[in-house]
Amino acid sequence: MSQNALRSSKFIVPRLLGIRAMSGPAGDGKAGAIREAGGAFGKLEAAREEEYFLKRQQEQLKKLRADHITQADYHQKQIQEHEEALKRHKEALTKITK
Repeated sequence: MSQNALRSSKFIVPRLLGIRAMSGPAGDGKAGAIREAGGAFGKLEAAREEEYFLKRQQEQLKKLRADHITQADYHQKQIQEHEEALKRHKEALTKITK
């Protein structure tokens, strides 16, 4: 194998295998190179991150509210059914005792 073929294979093989080099372990708590560098790009990145998490939190709260409303409606229906059943049982008791 020639030198040129050997050099080019070093660059081709990782691309074929889908290998991606990372700068550090995943979840190491570092914000990334752009934010670490500071400046306008760092501030922009921090603002975008805050916006993302704010939107995500709002979506979760919206879902939680909808779930609570659904549960409240369900329990209200259950109360009505139990009150109707209680009324029927009381009427049956009055008929039996007469």
